[in-house]
Amino acid sequence: MIEESLLKSNFIGRDGFRWWIGQIPPMEAMSEQFEGDGWGNRFKVRILGYHPLDEAELSNQDLPWALVMLGVSDGTGSANFSTSNKIRPGDIVFGFFLDGDNAQQPVIMGLLGNTDAYNKNQNYKFPFAPFTGYTTNIPKPDRDSSTANQANESKSTAQQGPVQLPKPKAQQLGLACAGGSSAGMKVSPANTCENTTLTTIQNELENLIKKIQEKQAKISELQKDIDEVAEVIKSAMSWLVGEIFKEINEFLVGDYTKNPPKPGIIPNALNALYTSVYTATLPAGGPAVANIAATQALEKLVVPVSALEAALICVQNAILEGLVTLIKELLFSMLENIEKFATCIVDQFVGSLLNGVIDQIASGLKGALGGLSGLLGGVIDIISVAQNAISFFNSLEGLLDCNQVNTKCDGTKEWIVGQGPKDIMDIDQSFDNIFNTVNNAAALVNQAIDAGRGITDSVGDTIDGVTNTVEGLQSIVPIFNGSTLQEGLTSAFGNCLTTYPSSCGSARIKIFGGGGTGGSAVPVFGPVVERVINDTSIGRNVNKTANIIGAVIENAGSGYRFPPFVEIVDECGIGYGAKAGCTINDNGEIESIYIISSGENYPIEDQDIYGITDINVISTGIGYEQGDIAVDNFGNEYSLTIDDGRIISATPINIREVTDVATIRVNSETGLGAVLKPILGPIPPQKEVIQVIDCIS
Repeated sequence: MIEESLLKSNFIGRDGFRWWIGQIPPMEAMSEQFEGDGWGNRFKVRILGYHPLDEAELSNQDLPWALVMLGVSDGTGSANFSTSNKIRPGDIVFGFFLDGDNAQQPVIMGLLGNTDAYNKNQNYKFPFAPFTGYTTNIPKPDRDSSTANQANESKSTAQQGPVQLPKPKAQQLGLACAGGSSAGMKVSPANTCENTTLTTIQNELENLIKKIQEKQAKISELQKDIDEVAEVIKSAMSWLVGEIFKEINEFLVGDYTKNPPKPGIIPNALNALYTSVYTATLPAGGPAVANIAATQALEKLVVPVSALEAALICVQNAILEGLVTLIKELLFSMLENIEKFATCIVDQFVGSLLNGVIDQIASGLKGALGGLSGLLGGVIDIISVAQNAISFFNSLEGLLDCNQVNTKCDGTKEWIVGQGPKDIMDIDQSFDNIFNTVNNAAALVNQAIDAGRGITDSVGDTIDGVTNTVEGLQSIVPIFNGSTLQEGLTSAFGNCLTTYPSSCGSARIKIFGGGGTGGSAVPVFGPVVERVINDTSIGRNVNKTANIIGAVIENAGSGYRFPPFVEIVDECGIGYGAKAGCTINDNGEIESIYIISSGENYPIEDQDIYGITDINVISTGIGYEQGDIAVDNFGNEYSLTIDDGRIISATPINIREVTDVATIRVNSETGLGAVLKPILGPIPPQKEVIQVIDCIS
């Protein structure tokens, strides 16, 4: 008989395929590969049926090296395309021998996933016994950032990937969180398109509150963090104060660097005064006498005008010097009265700070402007000038330089760590919400100034007025006192609840901003999930949660100049991810609320039955033809009104209950670009059947 070895070609692929199953040994057996002196993608492997099960016969250090076969999308390193493999000690691997029956050159082709029965939560004992994949290089993390289960199978008890949520929220849900302590923090990259001053302040406040909650520390223990935040806010506000004064100065005095020069109201008034006196005197006294009379009229205003110029400088310096003290007082007042973060707290803080600064400017300049009231034809509303200055400097046109183009403004303006990009705050809408929240505060400040001091009439009194305003603002404006932060109590500044309520209730919708008032809506919930929140101190009354699939408008409100904010909140803060927007009509009323993302885990108690009662055409699209129809994911059809290829309106043919997020698709062979959003409402009762006629019998 011819020996089998004589028939071998000794060429790879021609002498048969010999596959195997093996286990990766502990990292200590491959230390040189993992300590910076490695070569290639390779691991040592103990192969079933080829290597003994006893380390005394074949130690882990003496096992052969196995190359790792990479996938076609992993990259080899060429042109800097590569992906690290995910093989860990203790893994069961599958492969073949390059040298066939000689079995000395193994290659790893793949892995067999772990199961719950294969206990990975133990250290190495002996070959082929399961052991953990964690090593000194990759230590086992705590429960906050990873799950203890190292299984990978289609089973509810298997490992769950960490969620991109802040640690406190992940702990409430009994989930592992990814991203560490920075998850959920807001960052705003610098850009040359929008003014990020208010965004920076908002982010600093929100991040500070989250940091205190996460560390569960006393406010006094975070003095350094508070000081740092105060300095950041001061820096941001200092710039804004400078820009406000620049705008006020241009309004009053003018800007003579422009071409042509743009005089302010005071030079215009002085010119008008000179012309008026000159014209009135000229017929009786001639040009010389008229000129003398007009000049003397102007000389009487030299002192008041000089006082105003000095006041502009003094008031600005006084405000900047007292700004950091005011910020710290507001910070401590806010932090001492909160248990949970609420957006309204940020609004109130920013609004109080901005209104405080503007009121200080107004009260500080009141005396100097009062001395010119006769010239200017009355009292100047300097508050409106300052507010207009803020709006102007947050516009694109006020910030782009001559070398910039609009394409530079594309990209992310705000980022939530662990969650992704977020639309930057709308300055106009934010100011509406802020000023609506604290407009009573400004009135109280002005009343206190008027009642306590009267109208100042000198530069010295002006400076004293500013100092008194800075020192007294907290006692005048008690925005963050306890009564405004307790359940069931409402102050002049609204009900901003920052304590955990006795019952979570159902999630609700908050509508604010937009310049209007009165808008209200209720959320429509999707499929209910029966669950128990682990943190009983927060979710003790929650046993059902759901996502948000829509909203029903209860009151359209009035006076909205642009779409207000729509915020989906729950009193215990366990829901996350839901976002909504709205549209308004020409009458300043809320027309519709549409869901951008449905989120999850929002508490729910009871809910009525809702259906799609109307359609909001977000985009009309082009190229549509008569006969095209729209269909949602439940099979419901909608009739379309089409004009010149554009969808003008859509109407549901039948109104049925909606139990999940509804998406509407237009079936058309020619049209594209239309975006239709459902409007939910109570299902109207079926009309009574008067008579049934049997046409067959």
